[in-house]
Amino acid sequence: MINIGLLGFGTVGQGVYRILQEKGEDLKALLGTEIEIKSILVRDLYKERGTEVPLSKLTLNPEDIVSDENIDIIVEVTGDVELSYRIISRAFDRGKHVVTANKAVVSAYFEELSHLAEENGVSFLYEASVAGGIPVLKPLKDQIRLNRITRIQGILNGTCNYILTRMTDEGLAYDDVLKEAQKLGYAEADPSSDVEGIDTMRKLRIMSTLALGSSITEDDIICDGIDKISDLDIELLKGKGMKVKLIAEAREVEDGYQALVQPKALPVGSYFAGVNGADNSISMDGSYSGTLGFQGPGAGMYPTANAILTDVIDCILGTQKKMSPLRGRKLENRNEDITGRYYLRISGYDSSFDNFSEYAQEVLLEEDGEFAFMTGDVKLYQLLQGLAELEDKPFSLIAIEQ
Repeated sequence: MINIGLLGFGTVGQGVYRILQEKGEDLKALLGTEIEIKSILVRDLYKERGTEVPLSKLTLNPEDIVSDENIDIIVEVTGDVELSYRIISRAFDRGKHVVTANKAVVSAYFEELSHLAEENGVSFLYEASVAGGIPVLKPLKDQIRLNRITRIQGILNGTCNYILTRMTDEGLAYDDVLKEAQKLGYAEADPSSDVEGIDTMRKLRIMSTLALGSSITEDDIICDGIDKISDLDIELLKGKGMKVKLIAEAREVEDGYQALVQPKALPVGSYFAGVNGADNSISMDGSYSGTLGFQGPGAGMYPTANAILTDVIDCILGTQKKMSPLRGRKLENRNEDITGRYYLRISGYDSSFDNFSEYAQEVLLEEDGEFAFMTGDVKLYQLLQGLAELEDKPFSLIAIEQ
């Protein structure tokens, strides 16, 4: 019997429980042993849930799970950072494997938790923390054994992709689509982590650290979201044959790396431009493998629960090494050298825009207080420094795929 302690019983936690209920006999035949969820950490014992669970399995105290010697694997799906960090650390010290979907805690303590798991000879797996149901981290770990990964990029947030798809296909305003996304459950009541790019940045932090072999922290990543983008921007760029997506990218450059999350205008027929709705997609460039692509649902009860339970099975079978996949390369941050072409729209047109005239290679709009243009090749940091001096004038900055 393999006993699991489940931390959190929201949408994903209930998905894990349901799949185990439905597939219990099949898994027993596959593994030669039963998998049982022995205890579940919740905030309210008597809350009505869509999944029926015996009250005896529920607890308000995480210590009941961490200190239980009969629990072999802890599955953490709370979304909390500090509490999860403490629980995971203690679980490792007690010889328990940990599977988590919590990208915030993985991102914040990636190196520390990876090494702590290795020291204690247990598994630390987090496939569901990046791109939900898409299996990408395990293939990435496989590829870095032979390949030098020079670039990894992707659409990593379903909420943002859903909003941008609706704005592009139906000409809807950002605020209207966001409200609808919240009603449908794609966006949280407070959507800032998604729309400001923070969620995407955390996922890129995890993937890029694995891919490039050097510790790339949250502070090392330039981060911008989609919250400044308007339907006007979408329409102007559609007129140039481009679609806007929120793209995360990390690439190795000479003696260093560049890592950023930014809205990007892509040619309509390009790979990422065809990823619509709430789907995610990732590509990685390997020295021997070439370019590999992955696409599928980036969230949801069953896709995410499926990724979690795949990790659980790996813990049981020992099919992923307990050695930390992190490497000790020392690459320098070269974000200050990022150069490209950009679309820029600034609202509240006045003489202060003179500072940007040198960048305006093609003016797309100059009326009704709106000034929108496309630049030639320019350093991103120069643009950002100029925009910081605009005295709170609204603007939208979108990279152009080259």
